[in-house]
Amino acid sequence: MDEIPWPEFQMAARYQLRFCFEYGSGVCLWSGNETAIARFGYAVEPTVLPMPLELVVRMEELIAWYDRRLDWDNPPAIAADWDKAEEKRFQQAATHLLENVRSHLGRTYAIADERSKFD
Repeated sequence: MDEIPWPEFQMAARYQLRFCFEYGSGVCLWSGNETAIARFGYAVEPTVLPMPLELVVRMEELIAWYDRRLDWDNPPAIAADWDKAEEKRFQQAATHLLENVRSHLGRTYAIADERSKFD
């Protein structure tokens, strides 16, 4: 696993997670340290985290929305109906989701935003 350059204040977090989307994975959180892997596995299902159901549902909706970005008949092409405005709406919603997840999980969890690494 690649080392994450965690800011010093996040190093104290027990569980380090990565936030990014991967087509067809069904998740957007990934374990970022051995403690998280031991507890959640590599791909972190949102239902195992101490978050309200409405936040879990929102996360699942965003994951499904991201999957519509791909032209599944011609990967890795982007779907014809996914324009710059749709990308902007999606990224804003993803940022809002990440802020809410961080807020609900608290200091025990550090979540690195790695969306730019994969786009």
